[in-house]
Amino acid sequence: MNKVLGICNLHDTPSLGLLTQNRPLGALSFLSRYGLMDFTLSNYSNSEIDQILILTEKNATAVLSHTQQGNVWINNTKVGFLRIAVNEKMLEAPKFNTDIANMEAHRSILEETKPDYIIVAPTFFLMSFDFRKLIEFHEEQGAQITCLYTTTTRGKKEYLNCDSLEIANNHVITNSKANTGETNKQNISLETFIFTRQAFEEVMAMSHQVSSMYGFRKMISFCINHRRMPVHAYKFEGYVVPILSGEDYVNRSFDLLSYENRQKLFLEDWPIYTTTHNTPPALYGKNAKVSNSFVANGAIIKGSVENSIISRDVVIEDGAEIKNCILLSRTFISKDTKMEYVLCDKDVKVMETKSLKGTKNKVLIIKQGDLV
Repeated sequence: MNKVLGICNLHDTPSLGLLTQNRPLGALSFLSRYGLMDFTLSNYSNSEIDQILILTEKNATAVLSHTQQGNVWINNTKVGFLRIAVNEKMLEAPKFNTDIANMEAHRSILEETKPDYIIVAPTFFLMSFDFRKLIEFHEEQGAQITCLYTTTTRGKKEYLNCDSLEIANNHVITNSKANTGETNKQNISLETFIFTRQAFEEVMAMSHQVSSMYGFRKMISFCINHRRMPVHAYKFEGYVVPILSGEDYVNRSFDLLSYENRQKLFLEDWPIYTTTHNTPPALYGKNAKVSNSFVANGAIIKGSVENSIISRDVVIEDGAEIKNCILLSRTFISKDTKMEYVLCDKDVKVMETKSLKGTKNKVLIIKQGDLV
């Protein structure tokens, strides 16, 4: 069996404003109990890839806090591992702190694992995908690099600024532009790549000749457009949830309150793993009313909750009315507070303000630790 190193790439990610100010995008809570990186890590785990490296650009504490020992994603703990790599020398030079530079700083992992293939995948395209299918295609094609892509018919509104690909005969012909919303039907790169070990090394070496500010995504685009190395294309036919902006994060969260949508992302035979916490079940007061909502363990609900996502250890006091809101861990909502279209980051306390309201198109975000 071929050896595969799976890389969960936290570099080159979209900014979600206040939500990613103190944490990488991959460590952001999602649907009350997951981290966004859980989908990539679980895809590796379910695909029997037990050697996983998380390339972390900054704020490694949040990644460590979420992954803990990492054994939840490793099937064979004797030979497998989950490691976090931070390029500490480049933390003060963010433009040069690329995923390639981080990989160069941790080259010893390549020497230790001696993988036949390396897969690099981001955390902002949520999907349930069997990497074994990608490996099989890659081998059959005799490819050096293969890019995973999807086709959208909503390109004017979705996947904006993502790489738009021209594809023919299972090859990427051009990767010269980002999606600016000009057309609906487009092939969109999911920024997931599989390399042979030799191609991986060649791309890293080539980056020194091209630009020290280029990471894997830009280097592959360079290889395609300058005909430096052929890149094959494999189409993902399943359901993709892109998290490319704060609006995406909010809207996609609410979309998944729909059972029909959840069934597309959470497949019956494809579990999404996350770290567990020793918290008791949610507690509901005698006057609590909850409808069409996610409520995590440890929450205490005494008021009413509708169309909302409630994370661990959130407290909602008597008489409070929560509608179309996302409340992250340890948020406290005092008595008789009315909130609609509000996102509270972790450790927010709403004490004195009794009415908070955003809109469907502009959710009110309260930053981590704020007292309102």
